[in-house]
Amino acid sequence: MLPFALQAVSECPAHADLALALGAEFEPIAVDDAQAELDALAAALTPLRHATPRDQLTGCAAVVAERYASAEEPQRIARGCVLDDLLLHRVLANGHGHPIALTVVAVEAGRRVGIPLGVVGRGREQYLAHAGLADPHVADLGAEGAVVDLDGREQEVGWQCAHQVAALLLNRIAARAERIGHMTWALQAAELRLALPAGAETRERMERDLERVRARLN
Repeated sequence: MLPFALQAVSECPAHADLALALGAEFEPIAVDDAQAELDALAAALTPLRHATPRDQLTGCAAVVAERYASAEEPQRIARGCVLDDLLLHRVLANGHGHPIALTVVAVEAGRRVGIPLGVVGRGREQYLAHAGLADPHVADLGAEGAVVDLDGREQEVGWQCAHQVAALLLNRIAARAERIGHMTWALQAAELRLALPAGAETRERMERDLERVRARLN
C-alpha cells in the first residue's frame, strides 16, 4: 500500500486506497484483512454486473446497508473509539461506519466488479451515485441506502474525488479529536490535510487552522 503522502499527490487514487492509507497514518492496520473484507463484499455484488444502472445503484447500496450499520459518530465518544466510524479499516472490521466511509466501501466494492459508482455531494451532504445513470437519483448510505431524487438540485452537487473525500474524513477526525482534547490527533489530521491538493484560498485556510491547533497543543 502506497503511503498517504504519495497517494495524496497522485492524480487519481481509488477512494478506498487513499482512505486505507489515511487510516495507516493514525495506527498500524491489517491491510490483508481489509482487502479480504472488500473482496467478500465485491463477491456479493457479482450478480449485479449485468443489471441496469439504477438496479446496480440500489442493489449495491442495499448490500452495503445490510452488512454495515450507519453511525454518524460512535455512541460513546472516548479516546479509544472516537475514530471507529471514520477510519476505513475499522469500519470494515467493526461493521459500522460514518455514511461517508460506507459510501467509500460501496464505491470500492463496485469498482472491483466493474460497477462505476462514485461519491457525489456538497459540504456535509454526500451520496452514492452511478456514473451510467441518467436520472438524478442517488443512494443515501446514512439512511440504509434509501434512494434520493436530486431533481432540481443537480447543479448543487458534484462528483467527489478521493482527495476530496479524504479531506472530508480528516475534517471530522480533527473536529472530534479537538472535542475530546486529543490534540495530537487533531494536529496530525491538520497536517495530513495539507498534503492534499487544494486551491490557494482553501490552502491558506488549512494553514491557519494548522497554526491554531499547534498553538493549542503548546
